[in-house]
Amino acid sequence: MRLGMRIGTGLGIIASAMLATTAHAQWADYVEATDTRLVIDEIYSVNDNIEKDFAWADLDKNGWTDVVIVRKFPGSIEGGARNILLMNEGGVLVDRTDQYATASKTIGDNGFFSITNDRDVKIADFDNDGWLDLVTSTTMSDNQTSRIGQPRIYMNLGNDQDGNWQGFEFDDDRIPNLFAKNGSEANPRACAIDVGDLNNDGYVDFYFVDYDTPETSGTICIDLNGDGDTNDIVDGVNECNQSPTEDASKDYDGKLIFNQGAKNPGYFYDTTTTRMTSAQLAQGFGNECAVRDVNGDGLLDVIRVNTLITGQDIAVLYQTEGTSWIGPVTVTEGAPYGMNAADLDNDGDIDIVTADDGQDAYMINNGNNGAGQATWTRYTISDSFSEFGNSIQFADLDQDGWQDMLIADVDSDLGPFCPSSGRRMHIYRNTSITSALFEEDELILPEWALQSTYDSAPIDINNDGWPDLLIGACYGLSVWMNNPPIGIEFEFPSGVPSSVTPGTPTDVAVDLTVIGGTLDPSSPALEVSIDNEGPISYPMSGSGSNWTATLPSVDCGQTMSVAFTANLQGGGQYRYPSVGELDIDVITNLVIAFEDDMESGAGGWTTSNDGASAGAWELADPIATTSAGLQYAPGDAASGTFCWVTQNGLPGGSAGTADLDGGPVTLTSPVFDISGEDATVSFSWWFANDDYGTSAQDTLLVQVSNGGPWVTARSITNDSAGWNVASFQVSDHVSPSSTMQVRFQAADSPNNSLTEVAIDDIMVQRIECEADDCPADLNGDGSIGGADLGLLIAAWGTDGGDLNGDGITNGADLGLMIAEFGSDC
Repeated sequence: MRLGMRIGTGLGIIASAMLATTAHAQWADYVEATDTRLVIDEIYSVNDNIEKDFAWADLDKNGWTDVVIVRKFPGSIEGGARNILLMNEGGVLVDRTDQYATASKTIGDNGFFSITNDRDVKIADFDNDGWLDLVTSTTMSDNQTSRIGQPRIYMNLGNDQDGNWQGFEFDDDRIPNLFAKNGSEANPRACAIDVGDLNNDGYVDFYFVDYDTPETSGTICIDLNGDGDTNDIVDGVNECNQSPTEDASKDYDGKLIFNQGAKNPGYFYDTTTTRMTSAQLAQGFGNECAVRDVNGDGLLDVIRVNTLITGQDIAVLYQTEGTSWIGPVTVTEGAPYGMNAADLDNDGDIDIVTADDGQDAYMINNGNNGAGQATWTRYTISDSFSEFGNSIQFADLDQDGWQDMLIADVDSDLGPFCPSSGRRMHIYRNTSITSALFEEDELILPEWALQSTYDSAPIDINNDGWPDLLIGACYGLSVWMNNPPIGIEFEFPSGVPSSVTPGTPTDVAVDLTVIGGTLDPSSPALEVSIDNEGPISYPMSGSGSNWTATLPSVDCGQTMSVAFTANLQGGGQYRYPSVGELDIDVITNLVIAFEDDMESGAGGWTTSNDGASAGAWELADPIATTSAGLQYAPGDAASGTFCWVTQNGLPGGSAGTADLDGGPVTLTSPVFDISGEDATVSFSWWFANDDYGTSAQDTLLVQVSNGGPWVTARSITNDSAGWNVASFQVSDHVSPSSTMQVRFQAADSPNNSLTEVAIDDIMVQRIECEADDCPADLNGDGSIGGADLGLLIAAWGTDGGDLNGDGITNGADLGLMIAEFGSDC
C-alpha cells in the first residue's frame, strides 16, 4: 500500500546534465544571432527608424522560410520607403531584393525599390500556379498615382527552364483602379489587408480595411539617419512628412476584391456593394482585419476592427453559401486596435486577441449559437499594460503544443514613434488555462531588443523545428535563435511515492523522453541511499520511453532517498531531481496533527502589526497587483479561494499601493499538540521582493515554538512572484510538545522596496511505522500453518508471498515459513 504519493512529480521537467546547471532558465531561451543570421546593408538593419510589417513563407520552394518586409514612414503619415526581400539561404536571411524583387511590367516602376507607403503585406497563390505571390496594402498616398498609392501585387515567376528561381514581378494590371465609396478617383488609406477564398470558388481573394482622418496631424519629422537634424532624404525617404486630413469625397470604406477565378486567374475586380452591402463595408477607422473560418462551416469569414469612433468594435462578417454576407456581428467593444485570430485554447475554434488602447484581451470562441454564429467570452490579459499595442503574432515558442503570443508596441497611427515609443514588445507564454491564458512572468529577450518594436516574425530560420525570431523595431532588425533544450525528460505517470510500507519493494513507472539526442538504453538507473549510505545504483527495466524503477524493501526506522538517472549516447548523464535526492518515508500510518487550507475563516490564527503603515496580514481572496509589468501579489490562493496576504490589493491596482511597508507583521497559528512524537510542518508560501540579491533584501521568517522562545526554522528570500511549498522537521529546531505554534513574520524595513507575502495550506503531520512481526502469517489468523503454506505455494514466482523482501516468492521464502511452521504470532 502506498500511503503517500508525489503525484506528477517530474512532469515536464528536463533534468540537468553534468554539462548544464539547470533544466530551464526560463520558459523559452533565445540567443542573439543578428551578425551571423542576417546579411543586409546597415542602412536597413541599424537604427533605420522606419515602420515595418512582416510576412513569411517558402517563396522559392527550397525548404527554407523566407521573409518579406514592407516599410513606410512611421504613423499615419505620407512618405514611403523601399521594401525588402530576405531569402533564407541555408539558415541565413540574405537581402536579395535587388536580384529577385525589382522586376516590373510597368516601365519606370522598380518593384520593391519603388518608394511606396505600404502598411501591410500578405502571401498567397493568386493564380493557382503553385507559386506564392504577394499583395500589399498602401496608405496615406493621397497625391500619388494609383500605381504607387493603391494595393500592389507581385507575381511569383517560379523557376526558369533550368530550375533557377526567377523571383517576383510587379504586375499593375492585375488589380483594377479602385475608387472611393462615392465613385471618385482616389487612393485608399488601407491600414490592413488579408487574403483567402471569400466566394468559395477555389481562388484567393482579398479584403482590406480603410481609415479616415488619423489622430496624427501636421508635419512629423524623424531623424532617420541619426545625424542630429531632419533635413535629409535617407534612401529615398524624406525625414519630414505630412499627415493631412482626408478629403471626405475621397473616403473609402472596407473593400472586398474578388479573383476572376478560372476564366482569368490572378486578375481581380472590385465587388463594390454587390456582395457586401454599404452598411457591411462601412467603417470610420478600419485598423485591422483577418480572414478566418470563425463559425466552422467551411467558409472563410472576415474579422475586422473599427476603432476611434462611435460604434468601435471587433466584428465578424460571415460568408454564406449564396452571394450575401451576414453581419457585422460584434465580438467585443472597448477600444480595439491591433488584432489577430487563431486557435488559442486547442479546441479547434478560432479565438481572437485585441491589442486594446486599455489592457489587452482575448476572446475565446465558445461555439455557435442557434443562428450559426460564434459566441464569445472576453478575458483581460492581466500582465498587459494600458497602452497602444499593434502587430500581434502567434507561435509555439517553447513547443509545448500551445500558441504563444508576441504583441509589438509602436502604434501604427499615433506617436510617439521612433527613435523611441517609450514602450516595449510583450511576449506572452500560453499557460493552457482558459481564464488566464497568457502570462508574461519573465522577459525572454533583453529589454533593449523589445523596445519600440513594429512587428515580429516567429519563424524557423535554421530548420531545427523550433521558432526563431526576426524583430523589426526603431533600432532596425535583430535576429534571435531559439536555443532549444537538450536532454532527457523524466515523467512519472503514477507519481513518485513519498512513502512506502516496510518490507515491500515498490515499482515506479518512469517515462523517458529524449530531446535532441538518443538514449543510451543501458543507462536508465535508480540511485538509492539507505540510512545515508550509498548511493547504490539499480538498473531500471524497460525499453524505448517506458521504464520501471523498483524501490528496494526497507524496514521501519530506516531512511531512504532516491534519484533517477539516464544518459544520452555520446552525452552526459541526466538526473531527476537535478540536485539532491527525493526522500521517501517508511510508514504504516500518517497522522495529521493540524491542517488548515484557510477556507473556513481565521480558525484561531492571530495577527500582529509592529509599526507597519501598510501590508497587515488579512485573510482574503487575493487580488493580483503588478508594477512595471511584473506581478507582486498573488491573483489566486495556492489552492481553493482564500489565503493569508499582506494587505489585499484593489482590482487593477498597483503593487506599490498595497504592499508591505515597515513592520514586522506577524501571522501566528493556533496551538497544536504533537507531544511525544516528531512531526513535519509543510506550507505554501508566496514572497516577492524587488530588493532580492542586494544587502537590503527583505526576508520571510518561519518560526516555531513549543511554548518557549521562538526559533527560526526557515528564512526565505525571493525575487519573482509565485507559489512555492516548503517544510521542516520540528525536532530539528525544538522538542515536540502539546503547545506547539508556527508563525510567519515579514518586514519591509527600511521601507525601500516592493514586498508582498502570502501563506496558504499549512499541514502538520506525524509519521508512524509498525513493522509486521509475523510476515509468514499470510492469512492473518495468528498462527503459521497449512493455510499459509498453501497461499505461499499459490503465489510462487510472484511477490504475493515474498517474506524476505527480495520481490519474488521462491525457495528462500519457503525456508523461512518452514522454520516458523506451527508457531503462533
